[in-house]
Amino acid sequence: MMKRPMTTEELFNRINIILKVKNKMPDILDYGLATGNVLPITNCEFDLRSNLAYGNNEGIYLDLWIEYFYEDENYRKSLGTFKTLQDSKEAMHVMAALLADFIIELNAYVRANMDDFAWEGIYVYPIDGTEKRVGWWYSCRSMEDVMLKKDQLLAEYPQVAIRDNATRKEQIFCRYT
Repeated sequence: MMKRPMTTEELFNRINIILKVKNKMPDILDYGLATGNVLPITNCEFDLRSNLAYGNNEGIYLDLWIEYFYEDENYRKSLGTFKTLQDSKEAMHVMAALLADFIIELNAYVRANMDDFAWEGIYVYPIDGTEKRVGWWYSCRSMEDVMLKKDQLLAEYPQVAIRDNATRKEQIFCRYT
């Protein structure tokens, strides 16, 4: 687990490494460049957005960014760009496949490393009978919402964890039988 939020540059570069290791980086690329405007990623509940298009004067570009809402504000953070000088139909298909592979690997990476992206809000996790977290959580903004969700989950699960993402402190609550 990271001691600070992962940056947009780090995420782009990590997914590139995964794609290279899995031999999914196309040979036609002229470059893959992380954003120059490096920002921390403080929320794991983001959507990957993209623009795959022919360039104005040459080649094909694939621009990638993330978007998320926090406290009623929309955030947009650039990740990076891939470019090829080729502009054939076949090259467009190759770049579309790169986009699909990037989406797949990004999703898998974030799910496997969720704590590296969760630095805002409070999460409420149900814990099953084997004392393991289930694979999902609720994100809450207020303690009132947290306590209500905790009580709802304790009606169904034997334990519930509440985690303050900013402090990384967690508290476990048990259902009394």
